[in-house]
Amino acid sequence: MNLSQELIKYLKQQFPDKSPDLNDKDREIWFKSGQASVVKHLAQLFEDQNKNILNNKTIKRSVD
Repeated sequence: MNLSQELIKYLKQQFPDKSPDLNDKDREIWFKSGQASVVKHLAQLFEDQNKNILNNKTIKRSVD
């Protein structure tokens, strides 16, 4: 999977991780929480993906 920074930024804007409003219903709070959880997971995958790319480039250069 190849995630882009633009996608993560877009998802964070569309599904922000923010405190619920007092007027929100329980199901709406759970739903929004689930959305934010997915965005956090994808952001973590993106970060891990980029760490691996940097490590792979460093290892290849040191072997050459």
